[in-house]
Amino acid sequence: MPRYQSILLERFRTALQGRGSRGFIGLQRQFKIMDDNGSGTLDQYEFTKAINDFGVKIDQKDIANLFKIFDVDGNNEVSFDEFIRAVVGPMN
Repeated sequence: MPRYQSILLERFRTALQGRGSRGFIGLQRQFKIMDDNGSGTLDQYEFTKAINDFGVKIDQKDIANLFKIFDVDGNNEVSFDEFIRAVVGPMN
């Protein structure tokens, strides 16, 4: 992952931690809050809205890059599994 993408991801992680999302349950709660339409996935609009609501200092053009980091399968939606993998990182 390029350095600038790691920085973006770290800013997002820090914002989540600041909202009390340190454990799995906390992350699950934040994901549900971000999922405005209750679809179980985040689209680009919901993701962008969450970034802005969380107060993450990321330029609008960089939000699209961050969304691509989360959207591993490229279907223009971020599932909860993709969200967890991006936020927590690789797990064994």
